[in-house]
Amino acid sequence: MKKITNLLFGLLLIITILVISSLASHYITIENNFVPGSVITHSTILILSVAAILYLKKFDFFTFPFRSVKLKHYLYGILLAFAGLIVAAIITSIIVSISGMSLENAGNPHSGIAGKTPLQFFLFIFLYASICEEFLYRGLAQNFFKPLQEIGIRINKNVFISLPVLLCGVLFSMSHLILLTTNTGLITLINVLIMTWIIGTIAGYFQEKHQNILPAIVIHMTANLPGLIMSLIL
Repeated sequence: MKKITNLLFGLLLIITILVISSLASHYITIENNFVPGSVITHSTILILSVAAILYLKKFDFFTFPFRSVKLKHYLYGILLAFAGLIVAAIITSIIVSISGMSLENAGNPHSGIAGKTPLQFFLFIFLYASICEEFLYRGLAQNFFKPLQEIGIRINKNVFISLPVLLCGVLFSMSHLILLTTNTGLITLINVLIMTWIIGTIAGYFQEKHQNILPAIVIHMTANLPGLIMSLIL
């Protein structure tokens, strides 16, 4: 019963942080053309997540471990992230093919890319957004749900995907439904939802396995790399 209560409280906490962060971007403006409004959202996410982590560390059920991780594990994470991007693209293509949607009418690209220079994307999306979002999903949420990590799916004797990893992967993906309020095309939205679910699960697995948020941040940045490349091309 206590685990269920913690789960519900954790979900409410994450949703509250997301709502406050979204509202903050509406009420706080930055009088600087170089700094996008998303910085307010991500800054609020980071501040509230870190504050919650520091507060929750006083309780036995919450930990925020930071163990050392060998370089090879970062490389494994990067390779898996690239594989995840490919899988997401394949799944998206299958869905598009089955549904009869036309790639020629894919609609607008991801709103996070549109209108941003390569430098803006690098600083505020590739680096800053990756760090802020990982502190929320893998730093706060996944560690909050840690008491539930014995529940999950065993892939083989070495790979176990726990409920916290699965749950935070889904939460990370669902948070991108905010793109429905933008001009992002439907096919792009489908790809983003699938990609963020896969990448979120991979990032969560590495965070749990190595007890360090840094591999998750690197994996997140890897997932944003195609967007950075697109910002150079568009």
